[in-house]
Amino acid sequence: MTAARDEGGQGVRDPEIVRAEADIARTREAVTRKVMALQQEISRTFEWREWIRQRPRLAVALAFGAGALLGGWRPNFHHRRR
Repeated sequence: MTAARDEGGQGVRDPEIVRAEADIARTREAVTRKVMALQQEISRTFEWREWIRQRPRLAVALAFGAGALLGGWRPNFHHRRR
């Protein structure tokens, strides 16, 4: 039982349980803060604008490569009308 009754009928809580509950509350708050920070970091990592901002040369190279692939992939690309 978590509470005993004193002479006045009031509930008296075990100090160990009170400390344990306080520790649980602190741990829960710390975990919540860490999860929120991790969510922000993940969203920042997968944000395409941020990715391009951090790697502009690679982004241009990938865009060029994708354009070259798509441009050369079309049927009759080299066929000219006369």
